[in-house]
Amino acid sequence: MAAPRAAILLLNFGGPRALEEVPRFLFEILRDPNTIQLPAPRLLQDLLARRIAARRSREVARQYAAIGGASPIVAATGRIADALATQLAAGGLDLPVLAAHRYLPGHARETALRLSALQVEHVVALPLYPHFSWATTGSSAEQLREELARAGFAGRVSAVRSYPDAAGYVDALAARLGDTLSGAGSPADTAVLCSAHGLPASYVARGDPYCFELYRSLDALKERFPEYRFVLSFQSRVGPARWLEPYTDRILAELAAQGTRHLVFLPLAFVNDHLETLYEIGHTYFTAARALGMTPRLVPAVEDHPAFVAELAERARAALAGRGAVPLEELLPPDQSFRRVGMWVWSAWLAAFAAALTNALVR
Repeated sequence: MAAPRAAILLLNFGGPRALEEVPRFLFEILRDPNTIQLPAPRLLQDLLARRIAARRSREVARQYAAIGGASPIVAATGRIADALATQLAAGGLDLPVLAAHRYLPGHARETALRLSALQVEHVVALPLYPHFSWATTGSSAEQLREELARAGFAGRVSAVRSYPDAAGYVDALAARLGDTLSGAGSPADTAVLCSAHGLPASYVARGDPYCFELYRSLDALKERFPEYRFVLSFQSRVGPARWLEPYTDRILAELAAQGTRHLVFLPLAFVNDHLETLYEIGHTYFTAARALGMTPRLVPAVEDHPAFVAELAERARAALAGRGAVPLEELLPPDQSFRRVGMWVWSAWLAAFAAALTNALVR
């Protein structure tokens, strides 16, 4: 059988497939310099990540146990891959559709080895992050480049950057939202809270476009539901630094005070349901909303909605034809080597120079 000419590769976040994988999964997230940008050498971040993961694992495992004992992301991504392969085959493109999960230990490496063994000439990286950020798409792109090089892959890699207001993605969001709103109250006492994964404000100040792309999705949805009030908020912040605001957990009281009685949570930046939607929203924020007198509802993630799969298929076809995609290198995060090593070397040199000068002057 001849080797396929091309392959489609879905880039996603990943999640533990069993409770035993929680500690290593947390460690992989915390050690990623594009997610947690510490001005310190990588070795130090690894040490801190290992310690924090060990301390947090029991509580996070408890949360995963509450939603079934595993993350649903890996299985859901498999369904998207199957649906996309079927859609492409119906149009005459019988191609392998694989996935690489950023924080599932060893997964990207296994996928890179498989791509190398397939001897494809062209890989199209298709992120399941609708909104570009160096902490998500950028980090996955960097990992993919490293693992493909390690696997000896000799083909070409192009990538779709993002699609925050693409018709198929917005159609799928609108369909899921419409179904949920049909069981809610009137527009006058209902708010749609678009809760997205947070990002440190300093990242945006350095040029990360994530926040601006979220507003493109928000504006597209407002056009579909002009009678409803939409609010964008941010969840899952970590540490004492200032993150994008408003914070989801803090805006609930404001919405209740403004007369909101039906609160519809729309996880705007997530195409899969996972811990942050099913537990953080579905348990923690639901409990808080009910305590404030509001009735909460959760919009299911788009996942393998036909409109979303059709959008992915169209972007894959365009990328294979040389349209709408960029070289993988254009998605790579900014180099952090100076912040991690150079600044410390430079500081040490200045300290040594100051010490030598002081010693010369006092003699």
